[in-house]
Amino acid sequence: MSPRGLSKSLLAWGVTVTRLDRVLLALYKARRRGRFVRLINSHDTPRSALDNYRRQLDFYSRHYCGVSEPDLERLLRDGRWDKGKPGLLPSFDDGLRSHYDVAAPLLEEFGFTGWFFVPLQLIDTPAPRQLAFAQAHQIVAPEPRPTDGRIAMSWDELRDLQRRGHVVGCHTRTHHRLSAATPPRQLDDEIVAAKCDLESRLGRPVEHFCWVGGEEWSYSRAAAERVRDAGYRYGYMTCSRPCVAGSDRLKLHRTNVESTWPMRAVRLQLCGIADWANARKRRRVDALTSV
Repeated sequence: MSPRGLSKSLLAWGVTVTRLDRVLLALYKARRRGRFVRLINSHDTPRSALDNYRRQLDFYSRHYCGVSEPDLERLLRDGRWDKGKPGLLPSFDDGLRSHYDVAAPLLEEFGFTGWFFVPLQLIDTPAPRQLAFAQAHQIVAPEPRPTDGRIAMSWDELRDLQRRGHVVGCHTRTHHRLSAATPPRQLDDEIVAAKCDLESRLGRPVEHFCWVGGEEWSYSRAAAERVRDAGYRYGYMTCSRPCVAGSDRLKLHRTNVESTWPMRAVRLQLCGIADWANARKRRRVDALTSV
């Protein structure tokens, strides 16, 4: 375990033992009167973690309720939130097969809508070459590897998720980090052309765009301009901040929570400490992507 990982593990243990995580979560919910949406993001949701993920979803269902696209829009546009609990928006990056096989059924069991962000080229890559594509484009491949080689969802599975009420959005074409060094032509392909192609494959408008990476350098003003001009209505980043009335809809910040993490780490991420720890980075990223 890295020094940073060890520190985070010790902090999670400490706030669990002292119950500080529970106190902080209760205080935040009270201060906002429950009128907010917590956005979280995950990557692989392996079947081996099914029981652990079920425990996470049980925790979420006790503290949060599901969020539909109209729910999110009403909160952002009008400040309306008529539910008895704050909302939870679980999102999943990279278009992995486990999202369809494992995550989506569990989300439905607990009453949550999932947001699935896909890099188009991974979906289009033939199954025998998907692992090589993932390794070449910084996508964490699932373990254990499927025997047929297919690690990504299919287009039919993505369309089925939409029919079941989930949301499918763009995660660039090739899982490319949109830094200031990205050539303009590539930005157009990763953001603008990818939106058109995704809409063509799904048969409906695509309004949600998710940035890749989350490192400060993986954001840029030129990319933010294209996200805006391409017609995306919502943009998702990864600097941990709840969504409230008036939040910038193109700068919706998510909190990383993986399906394999123990509950003490989940509670640590959602109690507000991660928001505080990311505050300075978040301000810099927001300034960098202001257009």
